[in-house]
Order: sequence, then C-alpha cells, then structure tokens
Amino acid sequence: MNNDEKIEILKKIDRYIRGKLNQEEIDKLWMIFLQHPETYKWFETELHLQSLIKKGKNPFVEPENSTEQPDEPRKASNIRSIRTWIMAAAASVLLVMGLQFFSMSEEESINRWAISSIDHSELMGADILRSDDEDAAELDVLMNQALSAAYEEEFEEAIETFNLLLEQESSGLKNARIKLNLGIIHYNLMDYDQAKQHFQSVLESDEIDSNIEEKAWWFLGNAQLNLQELSEAREAVFNAYSMDGRFQNPALALLKKLDVRLGYIPPDELE
Repeated sequence: MNNDEKIEILKKIDRYIRGKLNQEEIDKLWMIFLQHPETYKWFETELHLQSLIKKGKNPFVEPENSTEQPDEPRKASNIRSIRTWIMAAAASVLLVMGLQFFSMSEEESINRWAISSIDHSELMGADILRSDDEDAAELDVLMNQALSAAYEEEFEEAIETFNLLLEQESSGLKNARIKLNLGIIHYNLMDYDQAKQHFQSVLESDEIDSNIEEKAWWFLGNAQLNLQELSEAREAVFNAYSMDGRFQNPALALLKKLDVRLGYIPPDELE
C-alpha cells in the first residue's frame, strides 16, 4: 500500500465518522479493514461510539441551543437519528467481530505452517555414550528409561526423569541431548514456550554436534512460529537451512512463506 492509497483511506475514514459515506462506500471501506487489519488502527469510530454509549448520549441529536423546530418534524428527525445511531453502533460491533475472526483465522493459518508434532524417532538416547565409569553408566540407564517413558507417552514421568538428569549433567553432549528431548516432549504437549526455552538452551551448550544443532534450530523455529514470533522463527529456520542437512528442504519452503508474510519479498515474486 503506497502513501496515496493510505491518504485516500484516511479521507474515507474521516468522511465515515462524519456520516458522509453512502452504504456502498461504507461496505467498500469495511472490505479494506478486513483486507488490511492495520488500517483499523486508524478507525476511531468504535472508540467514539462506545464512549458516547457509556455517557448515554446520542451523537446525532442536535444540541439544545439549536434552532427550534416544530414538534412533529423534530420528533421524526430524532427517530431517524436514533435509528442511524443504532445501525452505526451495530455495524461497528460487527466490524470488530469480523476483524477478530480475521485475526484469529490469520493466526491459525500461520500456525499451520509449523510442524504439528515431532516424531519420537527424533528423541535421543544414551547408548552411544557408554562409559566404564559406574556413575556414568547409571545415568545412561536412567536416561534410556526416561526415553522409554516418552515412547510410551508417559510424558510426566519422562519430563521428571530428564529434569533429574539435568541436575546431574550440568554440561556436555549428554546434557544437550537431555535438553533436546525435553524440548521435543514439551512441543508435542503444545507447551511451545517451554519447548522454545529448551531448544535455545541446547544451542547454548558447550558441546554440541551438527546433528543436534540442526535439530535444535529447526524445532526452535517451529516452536517460535507457534508462538507467533515470526522474525525469530525466520532466523532459526534460516540457521537450520544453512546447515545443509536433512531439514534443508522443509526449511526452504517455510522460509519462502515467512519472507512473504514479513514483507521481505512481494507475493508475486514467490516461486
């Protein structure tokens, strides 16, 4: 939308507030609001009407010091004004409801871009981390027990065990695996904020291999997408794409959608 179009919309809003638009023009203005929700911020009719309703005032009744009219014409004029006022209030309420529905629909469509769940095969066990150290071996067994609980969808038990392991594994590759597992479980429970925190924590780990890093970036981007953090999601997805791994193709497809949504590229340039 260029500046001339914005100015034209502002003029129409001003005319609408002053009652200068006909029904066809009003309908077209509503379509603009629905197509461009940001223009609703310019639309002050709802606030104006609600304020007057609370005060019990009718904005279309002439003030008391206006020129006197005969009783019957004045009564007819007031009835028409009240009817117009009620219709305008009802129209404004419908507009708000329509915009809320549009906003919810837009949010739902963006959420559908994210993966619905993370496959259990992405969970990571401790079998390749075996050690002659007895304490380490016990932790490996405990980690695989938590993994088994997650596979059986006993998520509370799995989360509790993985959190217990985190207290004993403060750093290292095993610690990154535990955090990744917690992120996956929380994601599948639709607790996207907790999932995001765990994936970010994985990426802050001292030791992390490329496989875990790629997973963490990709899953982090999807969690942020579900949280409507589009710019952050775009950055995480781009990092996953840049690693040239098995998530590169889905990452590229999602990047194109995000670039259009964020206005980085116009829709007509999307291949």
